[in-house]
Amino acid sequence: MRLANYLRARAVLLALPFLCVGCGDDLPGLTGGTLQNTEYRSEHYCVRIVGTRLNPRIQEKTREAALMMERMFDIYAGLEEMPLPPGDVMPIWIHLSRFEYDRQAALHDYPPRTTHGFCNLDGEVHVYYRTDNPPSPEATLMHEGFHQYCHRAVHYPTPPEVLARVPYYTRRKLPTVPLWLNEGMAMNMETGRIVTDHNGTAIAVDDVGSVNVARLDVLARLIGNNRCPSVRGLMNKIMGDQLTTDDYAVMWGIVFDLRMATGNALYVREQREIERAGPEAVRQAIVAATDPTRPYPYLKWPVPLTGRFLRACRVAWGLDVPAVVEMAATGAQEPRDFDRQWNRAITRAALAEFEKLLADQGQTLEEWEQGWRRRMLTLHTEVKGGAYQYVEPDGVRKARSMARPDVRQGVW
Repeated sequence: MRLANYLRARAVLLALPFLCVGCGDDLPGLTGGTLQNTEYRSEHYCVRIVGTRLNPRIQEKTREAALMMERMFDIYAGLEEMPLPPGDVMPIWIHLSRFEYDRQAALHDYPPRTTHGFCNLDGEVHVYYRTDNPPSPEATLMHEGFHQYCHRAVHYPTPPEVLARVPYYTRRKLPTVPLWLNEGMAMNMETGRIVTDHNGTAIAVDDVGSVNVARLDVLARLIGNNRCPSVRGLMNKIMGDQLTTDDYAVMWGIVFDLRMATGNALYVREQREIERAGPEAVRQAIVAATDPTRPYPYLKWPVPLTGRFLRACRVAWGLDVPAVVEMAATGAQEPRDFDRQWNRAITRAALAEFEKLLADQGQTLEEWEQGWRRRMLTLHTEVKGGAYQYVEPDGVRKARSMARPDVRQGVW
């Protein structure tokens, strides 16, 4: 018996080096490292870096990250135009240890090795600082920072009756941005390019909201192969539903289109600016956006209009909030029950508002989706440097010959 126990113990000891290959600082408990942290406070952010063997260069990253996020804060605030309460500092944790990051992510039901950043229910951002594969840590910070800003500036304070009636409920704010819009906007933040001075200090962030080529590549392949998830299906997904890489690409494309082409007409109507600007001004804007003699308008004619859509979130999409809270709290056995009911109400209300805006233009959501798919394929061709053209996807060709696709020139 003693010999068997000895052999088992020896086998475990021999296996340990192989189990730890490639771990490095990811498992500080096994490598003998002790976690340390350093922080830097800016006007709106408190950035902490957590890892082992922190040196001055790594510690300097806290300041660089805080300065970058201050530049992003101006962009977030410009979209929403809703200032945060004075002194409301937003916490960001940057983890150099994969093990420690996954431990934090597990507290919010993220399986190990599946995420690189998240914003928790209290609006606290955690990011794993990795540089080997995209997205970059900076892109992840810009993405999660948008979720954090929405939590602070847009989300609805949790009514006291929810805290009283739903067992163990602690969320201080309820989301008012539907999943597709929240994630789509966050992905539109990922393209920021940091401009630094000679000391490496971030002095500006350019190209926020430009074409996210990685997302567009996935989306164009889905549309071209007629495998693109339906817009209606994605607009009905709620927080907590499982999302794929394909879903994320579609959500990016929807919001990018709303910011650029469709958004001009939609938001002018929504804000009743047509009365102030006059029909001629609106007509000229639409003509400029669809002029087939110029480069594709997505690349040359950005329009900062998404903020108008986000501002609608302040009033929770016109919901009777007390009634929805009553409905969601009734029978909720745990916080997740209430959250799903609330998110479903927000999601349905947002979709109804979007369809109403489309109806004002004489379109259904499905008709808009066909045009959107064409615009995405055209955009992809333009981004890749070709003479832009629209190739009708398989699902639209119907009985047309597959060997000779219908090719049209111009903007669609």
